Amino acid sequence: MAKERSVRYFLVVGRIAGVTAEETRERLLETAAAVFARLGYEKASIAEISSEAGLSSGAIYAHYSSKAELFVATLRTHAEREFERLLGGEGVDFATFLTSRGQALDRRSPGERTLLMEAIVAAKRDPEVAQVLISSLVEREARLAELLRSAQATGEIDADLPAPAAVRFALMVALGSMAAGALGLPPTDHEDWVALIARLVDSIRTTPNQEKRRR
Repeated sequence: MAKERSVRYFLVVGRIAGVTAEETRERLLETAAAVFARLGYEKASIAEISSEAGLSSGAIYAHYSSKAELFVATLRTHAEREFERLLGGEGVDFATFLTSRGQALDRRSPGERTLLMEAIVAAKRDPEVAQVLISSLVEREARLAELLRSAQATGEIDADLPAPAAVRFALMVALGSMAAGALGLPPTDHEDWVALIARLVDSIRTTPNQEKRRR
């Protein structure tokens, strides 16, 4: 009952003129995602988020009891697109996924901050954030493992390659690229990186596919 009253209060005082309550909520979470990514979880404030969203701080607190609760809601809504950018593989074969995503990992801007990176940091002290991340990563790994097994079934990828380990390796490399970008490490030569990814992908292909690719 208390939660229902809180939601009703938000709908009344938190709605922007001419905009539905749902549109207001979407705008709030969109703004929160941008602010958390830009400033980081610690520096981002409810005041900053409410100002950019065109809402009062009171309206936000009527719906989310704390910055942590708002962050979790933002993560649930918007982290999926960052996972898609990092590890999306639907609609392509596994080798193409590894090649296209792998080749792009060294091109992260040193100044780039992402909601996902902030979530990883926050997860160490917030079990709810950690659970959201773990659930999303487990689901993403399962999809990629199925993509890999499909490639093994068609003979494209070596059938002896252990799918869970291969997918976890891809995840660790992808997440590591975010850490390297956040630290501002000097970039590698992109052509060298592309050549390395190509060699790694070729190493897990089956021999017939390797021969076909050379023709």
